[in-house]
Amino acid sequence: MKTALQHTDRPSDVGKIMESLQDNNTQLNIAITGESGSGKSTFVNALRELSDGDEGAAPTGVTETTSEVKPYPHPNYPNVTFWDLPGIGTTKFPADKYLELVGFEKFDFFIIISAVRFRENDVKLAQEIQRMEKKFYFVRSKIDNDLRAEERSQREFKVEKTLSQIRQDCIQGLRGLGIKTPQVFLVSSFQLRQYDFPHLHKALESGLPEVKRDALLLATPSISREIINKKKEAFKVSETSTDNQFEIETVREEIKEALLNNDKSLAITKIKELLDKERNTPLNIAITGESGSGKSTFVNAFRGMDNRDEGAALTGVVETTSEVKPYPHPNYPKVTLWDLPGIGTTKFPADKYLERVGFEKFDFFIIVSADRFRENDVKLSQEIQRMEKKFYFVRSKIDNDLRAERRKRNFSEEETLRKMRENCIQGLRGLGIESPQVFLVSSFELHLYDFSLLQQTLERDLPKNKRDTLLFVMPNINPEIIIKKKKAFQSKIKYYATLSAAVAAVPLPGLSIAVDAAVLVVAVTHYVHAFGLDVPSLKRLSARTGVPYADLCAVIISPLAAAEITKDLLLKVIAQLAGTVALIAAEEATRWIPFIGIPVAMGLSFTTTYKVLNLLLEKLADDAQRVFERTLV
Repeated sequence: MKTALQHTDRPSDVGKIMESLQDNNTQLNIAITGESGSGKSTFVNALRELSDGDEGAAPTGVTETTSEVKPYPHPNYPNVTFWDLPGIGTTKFPADKYLELVGFEKFDFFIIISAVRFRENDVKLAQEIQRMEKKFYFVRSKIDNDLRAEERSQREFKVEKTLSQIRQDCIQGLRGLGIKTPQVFLVSSFQLRQYDFPHLHKALESGLPEVKRDALLLATPSISREIINKKKEAFKVSETSTDNQFEIETVREEIKEALLNNDKSLAITKIKELLDKERNTPLNIAITGESGSGKSTFVNAFRGMDNRDEGAALTGVVETTSEVKPYPHPNYPKVTLWDLPGIGTTKFPADKYLERVGFEKFDFFIIVSADRFRENDVKLSQEIQRMEKKFYFVRSKIDNDLRAERRKRNFSEEETLRKMRENCIQGLRGLGIESPQVFLVSSFELHLYDFSLLQQTLERDLPKNKRDTLLFVMPNINPEIIIKKKKAFQSKIKYYATLSAAVAAVPLPGLSIAVDAAVLVVAVTHYVHAFGLDVPSLKRLSARTGVPYADLCAVIISPLAAAEITKDLLLKVIAQLAGTVALIAAEEATRWIPFIGIPVAMGLSFTTTYKVLNLLLEKLADDAQRVFERTLV
């Protein structure tokens, strides 16, 4: 970028500057390790959609075939590499130096495979990976072999029961070796579409940064309709991204034309329309459950509201939801949470429920229960699935249950939560849900228990064009969400900067500063709302947490937080940022230099807007973090 701006003997093309900000060949490095005979080489081949005998396949056999770190690129996506690692604990690769010898830093995550129980060395490796702040996943392989053996030896053979026993055996073994809450995925490399591979894929996707998820998705075998649909969605989003580029280009030309005709207000309107488009992405979330399940309180918590706030969903000990009721998010009115009446009433019978509530408008359903899920909940989930929509089970009021359990002598929070989750899962299995996932939530303490996991799951399952919408409306329940919001905003700064550069191409004095200010007002207002730093959001946070509003404001440093974002305020703040005033002055001055002036001014305008927005975003994200920490005191 610097070179483009410094060499004034040729025009600086903003498109070239933007190219340096984009990475279209995302690298993904996956480490597969396990003892000899665990089936890791076959697993590597299965992930690459190769048979063991295919050219380029990892060698397999009854003896140890992996004696060194061996890369196997995906045949269609060479940027995705599966690394077949030698087993841990050999003379060449001793346990205490294993990660160092295999070059751990290059891997995005590790998959630890065993064909029987996991050993002490597997656990040592997992603990060391964790210490290095990398992700790891336990995969129990050759499940097809185990099921065949059990079928031959057991009179009353049941697949589900056998799988449950294998899973529990692995989990208990790992717990005994010091892994607190292990998750084990049961997999057959010859039948990836069966057992736990789809769950493994979701877990891997969830654990990756956003920028690497598509690389994983496209390299994953199309083993289910869900993965195929996700791939279609990813390609659609790629097309949409191209469409967006085209739209920005079109609007840039319209803006230039308006400015050349001296119609500044039309230009600013066009800019605002384009920038507000993303904020207006509709997202409709259906919340349902029986009377007393706490769904209205959940609706309020999701919107960052206290039950007593104006505009909050009605709550109470009697049924307060007798019709489909929309509750828009206070900062993002196109995001609506719909409080639905309970299923199975006279007005909303189970067999006509989805039709009566107008299911087609919802992006997904959250089914809430304060104890066990009922037959009607399961009927509803099966019907939602039939309609090709997503649903999620939320077990609410966890704080109440833990308070009651704390009175017992040998209380363990972790054990209580495990039992509650297992109880819900077993109940749903008994009612016909094959592999249910249940999220334990307290609407009054969203930062605890499973709400973060629920948020990650919702985000992962949504189409890409709606993920940021969901992210921005989420309450700041942990530092990770604040960081994710910041990264999402950072990825869009180049578009704001491109608009700024387009305006700089029009040779009218003072114009760029005026229009840039309009662009910045829209962008910074978006930042402030998403981080919950506007006055109404801070007051709602104060009411919900009991921390006085003045105390929340006391930890805020940026003058843009808890303030109305205006052009004058922004210009005042920008004037205090090191280096930006000089850049703005240089842009105005160079615009009038013959031949080279406008191209250089465009480059400077791009750089100025890019730098200013990054600095302002950084300061607001830091404020959001400080406010979050203050609510925990």
